[in-house]
Amino acid sequence: MAVEKRDKIVESALKLFEQKGYHSTKVSDIVKDAGMAQGTFYLYFKSKEDLFRSVAEECLKEIVVALEPESLDPRELHNDKMHDRLIRQTLTIYYQNRTILNILKRHGAASPEIADISKQFYGNVCEVVKGMFKHFNVYPGYTEEQLEMTAYAEIGMLEMVAYQWFIEKGNGLEKLDPLAEVLVGINVNCVPETDVSGE
Repeated sequence: MAVEKRDKIVESALKLFEQKGYHSTKVSDIVKDAGMAQGTFYLYFKSKEDLFRSVAEECLKEIVVALEPESLDPRELHNDKMHDRLIRQTLTIYYQNRTILNILKRHGAASPEIADISKQFYGNVCEVVKGMFKHFNVYPGYTEEQLEMTAYAEIGMLEMVAYQWFIEKGNGLEKLDPLAEVLVGINVNCVPETDVSGE
């Protein structure tokens, strides 16, 4: 019952964030939409920011699970199959969490409370992607800084495509195949053939 109430609050909050915007949505709006007393909200969350942080962390956990080295087959490492699977999983997670993505993109820099969540979120995603690169030695010879640059480049590319196609253009997962095909092609064609030193 407690989990159902929490989920209902989150569902109402995300719906209202999408309809009215994050800053225009009040806790009173969320509980009214959820059909609960305002005190119920505070049993689960300290504030609207706390709710959003919690939802962003859940999204991050999904990304972490999708990119965990243990879930990947080393035999697929240097072929299109693994790239395709990773890109599809990540795009699907972004689609399922598109309201969060939209808030991070639109308000991340302008709002101090969202900026903090955004910085933490992307820093953690970067660490996960770097960890995957290191585990499979995808970029031998790269320095820590180069791995970080590459991780952010991958994240930025995937996220911008997801933002444009799922939010700005309003498409659904029917666009997953063409998006994955293009992104796999970019990844495969851009992997360096030789070691790169940081000098």
